[in-house]
Amino acid sequence: MLSFVPFDVRYEPYPLIVLRPAMDQAFYDELTRTFPPPDLFAVMPKHHYKLSLSEKFAAKNYHRFLAQNSAWNRFHSWIKSDDFIAQTVACLKAQHIDLKLDDYFDSVAARVMGGIKRGRLPGSYPRLYSRFEFSVLKADGGEVVPHTDAPKKIITLVLSMIREGEWDTRFGGGLQINRTTDNAYAFNLNNRIVPWDKVEVVDIISFVPNQCIVFVKTFNSLHSVRKMTQHGSSALRKTVTITIQKDD
Repeated sequence: MLSFVPFDVRYEPYPLIVLRPAMDQAFYDELTRTFPPPDLFAVMPKHHYKLSLSEKFAAKNYHRFLAQNSAWNRFHSWIKSDDFIAQTVACLKAQHIDLKLDDYFDSVAARVMGGIKRGRLPGSYPRLYSRFEFSVLKADGGEVVPHTDAPKKIITLVLSMIREGEWDTRFGGGLQINRTTDNAYAFNLNNRIVPWDKVEVVDIISFVPNQCIVFVKTFNSLHSVRKMTQHGSSALRKTVTITIQKDD
């Protein structure tokens, strides 16, 4: 359902691909039209400007919404499939970003044998899986502080969920590609939060409709969204955040 045809590919300071358009426009329009309303979301602890709807936050609303909305149910089911993971990995590999994940797509028997060689019990073979979150940042105060993502994450995809004219790029909301200016934070595999005054902006990918940003978790995959200061604005930066993770 995503169109894995790169609009832009970057290798420094860490691998990142921009898909634009990210999907068929008619289907994208249906998803944005039926994006879940804010009252279904949970307000994130300590961050009133961020709302989440996922398996972890407001889980009952999350599952009820997906069950009742056919377009989102189809998209969610695909995101949770092995096919989606395989296509994402293949897209990166085609751009010379080889994460050495081929073993995860072997047959069950081959993965079981691989697990046994790694000292796992039969039936507990390693696997890849995806997580899915509806996310909202308010233009009035929303931000994402500089971080590199948790070590268990391999790939992150951020899909914008706005209609044409719904978001003014002057509000901000673009994904900042960061680099630390302090060597004490240069190796950041475990996702320490980096202070704003310890990073510089390498580039900003504007927040625009029908765009998906795909990037790889590395020791230096610093990214952020600078605090938005549209005081009194009701505008919302709406996204779906998808992560591909491993359990080994």
